[in-house]
Amino acid sequence: MEKGRIAVLVSNDLTFDQRVRKTCAVLSADGWEPVLIGRRMRREDAVSIDRPYRTHRMWLGFQKGPLFYLSLQVGMLRALRRLHRKGEVSAVWANDLDTLGPAVYMARRTGWKLAYDSHEWFTEAEGLQGKPLRRAIWRRWEKRCFGHLERMLTVNGAIADSYRSSYGVAVDVVPNVPERLEPAEPMPRSFLGWPEDRTVLLMQGAFMDRDRGALDAVRALAHLKECHLALIGSGPEHAAAADWGRRLGVADRLHVHDRMPFEQLRRCTASADIGLSLDRSTAGNFKFSLPNKLFDYLHAEIPVVCTDLPVAGKLVKTEKIGTVAADAEGDEKIAYSIAEAVQLLLREKPEKSHLRAVAARHHWGEYEGVLLRALHTLD
Repeated sequence: MEKGRIAVLVSNDLTFDQRVRKTCAVLSADGWEPVLIGRRMRREDAVSIDRPYRTHRMWLGFQKGPLFYLSLQVGMLRALRRLHRKGEVSAVWANDLDTLGPAVYMARRTGWKLAYDSHEWFTEAEGLQGKPLRRAIWRRWEKRCFGHLERMLTVNGAIADSYRSSYGVAVDVVPNVPERLEPAEPMPRSFLGWPEDRTVLLMQGAFMDRDRGALDAVRALAHLKECHLALIGSGPEHAAAADWGRRLGVADRLHVHDRMPFEQLRRCTASADIGLSLDRSTAGNFKFSLPNKLFDYLHAEIPVVCTDLPVAGKLVKTEKIGTVAADAEGDEKIAYSIAEAVQLLLREKPEKSHLRAVAARHHWGEYEGVLLRALHTLD
């Protein structure tokens, strides 16, 4: 049954956001026609991307800071108003706090249904650490927007509990799990420049921000003489990794790749031996995260080494899908702890059959009904 068009708002790169892509697929299967609205990261990027529904990427002129967020709100609001004038939309789906304001405003004025999916604990993001004024502004904005919400989605129980206790809103959990697909064919290591006869550790991440563990992985490589490390993604630590590799004398065992399309990334992941998820607990958003890379490794049937965090570490321990590095402080001690966890995992790897069975319990199809319940009409 056709349910009309639904505007889906996202502030990051539409091409690489797998959660948004999967959400749009579920909405399409349920009878909605998504109109995906985001932004161009570069002026020369195409206005639309190849999807089986309409997409539109705005050029904002600012890429960070207060002017970026202001222009994003204005741009989103204009796009929604244009759609409303054409009579094309009956619902709006906001992804993360920086798109929620325009969605709430238009839903209240037009009677559209609204859904809100918080991909992270936005006000505890690393970029707001040590910036009390900016954090206070975002918390005030969050409180104002949440005053109109009945329910929402987020990525794990710890963040959900925080939102429930802070705002009394109903919160459902949809983790960043992959779709249940046939295992990807491993990418030939020769194509990637990886050795055939050595253990390859992999860290993937669309944006390797400060304290997301990429540099900790490079430092740990100095203690793992028989291993190689591959980093696939972008971001500050990704950009700094090659230089650190040269400083530490491990450049010949470090492979730094730019982020890549999802299907290519799946094949690269399947070629690795161990996946790394090494967030530090310096920001609440990192401490209580449940990174999608953990599930990507799981579905590729490779074990993981994870830092000892309340949510991610618990998953690894409970499901017995790898090892958890002992808690440590200081760059060198953290690196040594990670290296010890890798060495332990190499001695006691979980069977692929076990990883396969765990993956069968953690996939996107298990949460489609939960996701659709997020749509509601505002008072």
